[in-house]
Amino acid sequence: MELIEIFFLLLLYIFPMYFSNGAPLVLHGVVPLDFGKKIFGKRILGDGKTILGAFSGILIGTAGGALAFFLIPYSSQIPHYFSFVVFLSFGAIMGDITKSFVKRRLGFERGAKWVLADQLDFIIGGLILSSLVRLPEIEIVVLLLIITLFMHSATNFIAYKLKLKNVPW
Repeated sequence: MELIEIFFLLLLYIFPMYFSNGAPLVLHGVVPLDFGKKIFGKRILGDGKTILGAFSGILIGTAGGALAFFLIPYSSQIPHYFSFVVFLSFGAIMGDITKSFVKRRLGFERGAKWVLADQLDFIIGGLILSSLVRLPEIEIVVLLLIITLFMHSATNFIAYKLKLKNVPW
């Protein structure tokens, strides 16, 4: 695979997943996805995962993928591109929700730091679900994970400074 092809392909993965992951910070809502329900005395997800946040993440991620379709010439070479983008966006949100569920079971409080899981949950979720449409090359997976470790930390710190997040991670 040529370097330019790798670059464009990375962007086609990044746009939907990063947009999906970032949207709930701004469009978070107040109604929790778990409606305050508990399993074995613990909240299923907590107040941080809301209905509006989840739906906005999927819609904004899909819009980010549509934007990428018009900006990145390589996108037309991906079969079933719209399904690919929706699965990336939905998978990114599901990865974050799944991590929150596991954190609650392990006794983590809302906002508690969980190194690597907090940074990579949405990427792993997006990659898993989108692989039903397009299996990613190993170099794309590795680069996405490495780039996201740095980008997620930097963008979360900025969101914290802008008072969009309560913690810098």
